[in-house]
Amino acid sequence: MKKKPKVYLAGQPAQYENNWRETFKCLEGFNCYDPEFDSDQTSSETFFPQDLQAVKEAEFLVANPGIAPSEGTMIEIGYFYALNTKKPGEFCDKLIIIWKEGRPSWSIEFVKKAGHIVTTLEEAREKLRELTL
Repeated sequence: MKKKPKVYLAGQPAQYENNWRETFKCLEGFNCYDPEFDSDQTSSETFFPQDLQAVKEAEFLVANPGIAPSEGTMIEIGYFYALNTKKPGEFCDKLIIIWKEGRPSWSIEFVKKAGHIVTTLEEAREKLRELTL
């Protein structure tokens, strides 16, 4: 039996992005980690180390920063990127970032160098499937 890849889902809380994680958690063949439900979110003393430990254990990261400020998501993306590349500036083939229309685009050229950029949840699901074939 083939091992299910661990996928960390980084991004906006469900109430701000229409339960976006649910569309990934139901994907067959993947073990998706959802920090909103799978860690103690009562304090940064608990969720910050738990979330980063999960990022460290993930084989793939799908990030959905939405269009709001997303500092926590960007920390998770950066940590995953650092753990999954050998040298600065290298492209991370295991990183998928959903960059929705309406998100400020001043940094998009910088972000494109880090990993795969898509614009919709469906594109992100397809890219994840493609990367694991």
